[in-house]
Amino acid sequence: GGMGGMEGMMGGGPKQPMDEVDGGQGSTKWKWEMNDDEILVRIALAKPTTKKDLKVTFAHKTLKVEVHGETIIDGKLEGAVHADECTWCIAEKGAELQLMLVATSGNRWVSLMDGSD
Repeated sequence: GGMGGMEGMMGGGPKQPMDEVDGGQGSTKWKWEMNDDEILVRIALAKPTTKKDLKVTFAHKTLKVEVHGETIIDGKLEGAVHADECTWCIAEKGAELQLMLVATSGNRWVSLMDGSD
């Protein structure tokens, strides 16, 4: 009667860090991963970008990202975040935008944005 050892874990799901997941909305593609309440999002940028080309707006349940005056992400997040603890930076010589979101709970998000991958 093989009792699978996976059943007794907290909340029925592995707690180890999730692998990076490919996601996207429209023509914007990203990769994201969640560790406890921290969510790292990596967005490939079409052309080299500096901080002054970017505008990132974090809110309790929404995220908006503008690059070179063009909105690439604007919508509702899968969960709620502590907006004042969220940060972003540019990596890969301006070819990648990294967002660090701090979720209000460690519950695993199914997707990054509501209704996306």
